Amino acid sequence: MTSKKANKLLLIGSSNGNAHIRNYYELIKDHFDEVLIVTNVPIDYCEHKVVGFGLKDPLKLFGSIKAVKAIIAAYQPDIIHVHQSNVYGYVATKANQGKYPLVLTTWGSDVLILPNTNFFNKYIVKTALKGANYITADARFMGDKIQNLTGRTDTVIANFGIDISLSDENPPKENLIYSNRLHNELYNIDKVINGTGDFLRKNEDWKIIIGANGSKTEELKALAEKNLPNGSYSFPGFLSREENKSNYLRSHIYVSIPSSDGTAISLLEAMAYGCIPVVSDLPANREWIEDGINGIIVKNNDLTSALDKAKNLDQKVVAELNRKIIRERGSKENNRKLFIQIYENCLNA
Repeated sequence: MTSKKANKLLLIGSSNGNAHIRNYYELIKDHFDEVLIVTNVPIDYCEHKVVGFGLKDPLKLFGSIKAVKAIIAAYQPDIIHVHQSNVYGYVATKANQGKYPLVLTTWGSDVLILPNTNFFNKYIVKTALKGANYITADARFMGDKIQNLTGRTDTVIANFGIDISLSDENPPKENLIYSNRLHNELYNIDKVINGTGDFLRKNEDWKIIIGANGSKTEELKALAEKNLPNGSYSFPGFLSREENKSNYLRSHIYVSIPSSDGTAISLLEAMAYGCIPVVSDLPANREWIEDGINGIIVKNNDLTSALDKAKNLDQKVVAELNRKIIRERGSKENNRKLFIQIYENCLNA
């Protein structure tokens, strides 16, 4: 049977405060003749439509469904791909009504946290999951969670991947710790600051870069001023791709200790660029990091001890092992193939 070419993709998801939709668009755009993005804020890299998405006002929710339904009718996509099984997945499912093949990519908190908040949010998540022809998750344990919610066992494990052609550079590492997760409650940057303080006082030649920004940035700056040695830290703000890469290449240790997470692209980048990962004890992290072998799992919230252990690992050995893991499981090339196979399955079902 001859495979049908996918000409038009309708990509739906949030572009507010993250680069996930843009990263995914860059991953698969060459597979389509046309891509239209439906998102919540204006973007400058692709043709798009702006629609308000929110759950607080039922009337606005119905308005979102009506707006997306009109976009689908006018665009007539070959495939709809929606990101997150929250209000975005719910609206896409209700607007599509099974007319076009629909792929749903989960991000983490949408299946790990949102269903546990209240009955209505659980209904939203389950409706989105059940309305998709294909579901993807970036960690096996998320697939297990989706099975618990819906009974579905067909979740495809795929992430957005990283460009491993960039990971062969290996300049000398500096005595730097790098944190670049968003400054909101989920990512526990306050615990990063507090847990790093003792380490920096014991190791006066080390410093920490606290990248990114968020709703708690000013509060975190005040906390760092209070708890970290003078001159031992910096807040460079939101960084470009090249600046981010430079920090990975310079940094000896990467730290990320969110309360909940799927597979973080920043973790894959840190592994590819030779940082020693220090990460929270979460199922998704354990799918990538073996404690004491290719990184450190933070136990009992003791970041200071974890940093001491990371410092004592052989960075070159860890870097070689992690680059091998990324080549096998975390490259853009391999993950692009997984998503394209899903699209081909949709069109040739």
